[in-house]
Amino acid sequence: MKKLLCLLLACLMLTGCATQKQKMNYTEEELPYGATMKSDKNSYTVPMTWDRRFLEPEQISAVADYLGAIEKNDAELYQSVALPLYTEYQVNEVYDYQNTEALVNALHEGLLGQLAEDFQIDMILVDAFSDDRNSGGLQAMLKLLDGISEEKPFSETIQNAWSLNLEWEFSYNNGEGSGRTENQYLYLFQVDDKYYCCM
Repeated sequence: MKKLLCLLLACLMLTGCATQKQKMNYTEEELPYGATMKSDKNSYTVPMTWDRRFLEPEQISAVADYLGAIEKNDAELYQSVALPLYTEYQVNEVYDYQNTEALVNALHEGLLGQLAEDFQIDMILVDAFSDDRNSGGLQAMLKLLDGISEEKPFSETIQNAWSLNLEWEFSYNNGEGSGRTENQYLYLFQVDDKYYCCM
């Protein structure tokens, strides 16, 4: 009887192990965001790390250009990827700047103020990603953009919208150290097959 019980227990344990192994056998598509991260230090305006299954190179290029424009204080690059509706709202309504150049300069100076020294971006890590328009910051940003759109609601004119949670790794240009900022949210929109950013 004891031998039979031991045999049964051994069988149950083996079945449990087999089931456990089977459960851990996921396809790449079933893995959550962050499971297949890719880093590229050379192809974009600033180095980028993201999950290649969720974001296309064109999207990453827009994000890199947007952040690189702020880093380099480059208004022309900024205007090529910044969401025009939101940029106009910031320049004319929020800050009352003379032009986009003044806005970009203020964004650059704002970062300098936070970091205390002139800096360069070493890596932008896209920590998290969401396309849920009905929750969180993306919902709030779409509501704001719908409110400032003079014609039909902005959310009805876009193909897609995403919220990205970023981590910035940077180093000081004076060679004295480095740092990191976390939970920097950026919103990415696809309008007429082009990608635009805002923060």
